[in-house]
Amino acid sequence: MSCQIRNNSNIDLTDLEQHIHGMYDHFHQKIGFQKPPTVVFDSDPSNEANVLGKTAYYDPQTFEVHVFTDARHPKDMLRSIAHELIHHGQNLEGRLDVGGYHGPGYYLKNDKLKDLEEEAMTNSAIYLREYEDGLKLKEKNEMSLKEWKNNELNGLLLKKFGILKEEKQINELTAAQKKLPKGLQDAIAKKEGDDTETEEESENLEEISSKREDVENNREQGREGSQTQDDRLHEETLEEEEIEEGGLADTPENSSRAAGRKEGGRYKRMQESIRRTLKESKKLRLKIKR
Repeated sequence: MSCQIRNNSNIDLTDLEQHIHGMYDHFHQKIGFQKPPTVVFDSDPSNEANVLGKTAYYDPQTFEVHVFTDARHPKDMLRSIAHELIHHGQNLEGRLDVGGYHGPGYYLKNDKLKDLEEEAMTNSAIYLREYEDGLKLKEKNEMSLKEWKNNELNGLLLKKFGILKEEKQINELTAAQKKLPKGLQDAIAKKEGDDTETEEESENLEEISSKREDVENNREQGREGSQTQDDRLHEETLEEEEIEEGGLADTPENSSRAAGRKEGGRYKRMQESIRRTLKESKKLRLKIKR
């Protein structure tokens, strides 16, 4: 059982009608109307010019709620309708027909009408607020459900195209970078922060890094002494032969050389690991951006 709406004004009621019906349904649950009213929208420019003019009134004979629409906010018109709906309920209950003064200023002169008016002012504000807040909570729940569904769908799509896996790889690379020395971490962060770096620039940086490694290796080799290249080759050949025959002689000199080679190999492997990490990180970031 819904109320009827008749528009005698020049306003568009498209957005307002759904709230009129929704609010009426809520009031009907609270009061239990035996008959629905008719909500009539009127326009009266002369009433608009009167600061203390009417905003709405209820006709107990025709069960009509008349609402003036000139220069009013839609929510303010809902307040007027809510007030008159309480009077409609009072009329259906037979409580609106009271004797006494009904003229201007009746609120101050007729105690029975004053009680009915205060009931309308109080209950209409309460029921309208209940309707408004209930609607907002419903919209919030629907929005949360929609957001959850969208997140779930996005997750499935990311898994399908392998992006989630790539993000996991990036996280693993980041964790590995945190274990590197502070100076190397700063260098990696600076390089990753340069989004304008081209492929050619990346190759140049790797070439520079490789040349720096060669310089460091040459320095290490220079510290070992003034041996000629032929002598070193001869010694390395002897060492390889000794290894094949049964092992390198356990002397302080040989132990020092072995430790130096081991340390140099470890440094070289670490440099190679850093280059691979930077390259993989850049490729993954570029792929995700696309």
